[in-house]
Amino acid sequence: MLRFKNIFPLYTRELPTKLFSENHDSTIFKYNISSLENHKKARKRFCCMKSENLGNPQKCLLKAVTDVEAITMEENIEVLNTPKSSDGIGIVDFFGGKNVLVTGATGFLAKALVEKMLRTTPKINKIYLLIRAKDKGVAFDRLTSEIIESKLFKGLEEIHGEYYKPFMLSKLVPVVGNIHEPNLGMDIITAHQIAEEIDLIVDSAANTTFDERYDIALEANVNGPCQLMMFAKKCKKLKLLMHYSTAYANGEREGLILEMPFTMGESITKEKITSFSPFTKFSSLHAMSEMDLVSKLKNAITTNNGLEQIMKDLGIERAKLYGWQDTYSFTKAIGEMMIDSMREEIPILILRPSMIASSFKEPFPGWIQGFRVIDPSVFLYGKGDLPAFLGDPDCLVDVVPVDLVVNATMAAIAKHGYLQSPEVNVYHVASTFVNPFSLYQLFNYCYEYFTSFPLVNSKGDKVEVKEMKYFDKISDFSNYIWEELSRQHNVQDLTEKELLKTQMRFKRKVEYLKHFCKLYEPYAFYKGWFHVGNMRNLMEEMSEEERISFEIDASKINWRDYLTEIHIPGVKEHVLKGGRLPS
Repeated sequence: MLRFKNIFPLYTRELPTKLFSENHDSTIFKYNISSLENHKKARKRFCCMKSENLGNPQKCLLKAVTDVEAITMEENIEVLNTPKSSDGIGIVDFFGGKNVLVTGATGFLAKALVEKMLRTTPKINKIYLLIRAKDKGVAFDRLTSEIIESKLFKGLEEIHGEYYKPFMLSKLVPVVGNIHEPNLGMDIITAHQIAEEIDLIVDSAANTTFDERYDIALEANVNGPCQLMMFAKKCKKLKLLMHYSTAYANGEREGLILEMPFTMGESITKEKITSFSPFTKFSSLHAMSEMDLVSKLKNAITTNNGLEQIMKDLGIERAKLYGWQDTYSFTKAIGEMMIDSMREEIPILILRPSMIASSFKEPFPGWIQGFRVIDPSVFLYGKGDLPAFLGDPDCLVDVVPVDLVVNATMAAIAKHGYLQSPEVNVYHVASTFVNPFSLYQLFNYCYEYFTSFPLVNSKGDKVEVKEMKYFDKISDFSNYIWEELSRQHNVQDLTEKELLKTQMRFKRKVEYLKHFCKLYEPYAFYKGWFHVGNMRNLMEEMSEEERISFEIDASKINWRDYLTEIHIPGVKEHVLKGGRLPS
């Protein structure tokens, strides 16, 4: 079997620069405020979040940014309090009469966007929804079951009453397609019609699995944008292409991370190395080279035996080599580079949300589809299966409700759709800069919730949770989990045969939790936070009415209330149907 040499240790928390130089100093990189210690000092100059009787007040003295002189908390407050013009951006008027193509149309974020567009801009003309299906009949069935009949759209149904379905069918057009294929997988006639009609493209299609096979992730997150750009160039009326990326496409950058676009050839490792050693050579990152590497490798492997693991390992290895946490964030960054390299005169808008969670307000609080990034950890903890975590309790957890992302999307589309400047504009849709929130707070709020509203196990017993323990070494974490399992099951009372079976079960569980925490490790020790200057400017340009109708101010969120009263109950209602727990 073909094996790969790990150029970088997998899942390492070492900076890539340390792997090139043992004696480098604490030079400030281009996007790096400083080393971890200076990073923690910088956070202490932002704001103090009180513990509110969480049992460990010191852990809740969470502070954030900044050492950048031009960006201060006072400036942030000033922008948020600036009086708005009466005209604003003109969001509602912009969408009137427009034809929009949406990829990833049945996904969590895209559905929320479609609902908001139909509810607030009913004069929009057509929304073409690219849906993976074998034929038009199946695509229509998915439109009906996954969108029209979705609880998300109940508010629209109440508005339109008996005319709801005719209204929806007059606006929504299901299109059979696949973003990975030429013409996005559409038939020639449909592709030509849409290219003639659409004004806007919203690209929400992506593979979001952290450790996906490298070939599959490249196909979805890099080749997909490539095919989309080729189709966009055929669209005669196109005013703007909006692409959803992720704030974590910034990879292993540290400190305050600015809203800068990626260009082909750059990488996080390269910018760090050249910033402290300008004459050091490091290979450039190119999308086609990565896809060629995968293609040649697959051709060289004569059997599928072990191919999946080889591709998973390769994705992580390549991501670490170039300075990213995992295959997902790495391929999303390459996808941005692909769009930039192909755009020519097409105006591009890239939105980088952080961890998207359930709706804060609209169309109602707590709506969510599927387990999102923080939810597996939250409910494993609630089940009593995750009494400890591999992470820094002071690490910032950047969460943003889906409706804030949707509102930012529509406001930014309107602004840049009016301007139609042939450039790339990047927006971080994130919360840590204006409303910091720590890993410690996350699990303390979960502790409060599950203590008051415990989950029930398969035997009908209420699950008792303890306050979360934190470890920075995987060996200490696994030892603690083993000790907890032994304590819970009273292994001293078991026979030798029972003990053997129990220990095998413990081993499987410990290995599962180790793998689980390794996936989240880069985010549980993350040393950066995302500047939202473009979001603040957008807010400044909105009218008072638009700021109410299209709320994008994450500073208004009370994280305790949001988690305990909105998000966790929302996940239980909309994901864990009937209270069933995930396996």
